[in-house]
Amino acid sequence: MDLGGATRVGLPPQVNVMGTLIFAFGVLLAAGGALAARRRKV
Repeated sequence: MDLGGATRVGLPPQVNVMGTLIFAFGVLLAAGGALAARRRKV
């Protein structure tokens, strides 16, 4: 992962942090939904 790439374009580091948080939340949401669906099916 190239974390220094966005700063060269001129984006503040806060944008990277927000993007990472939103991405992590989405992954957790997807994993939680998949686990819940599998648990309901059994």
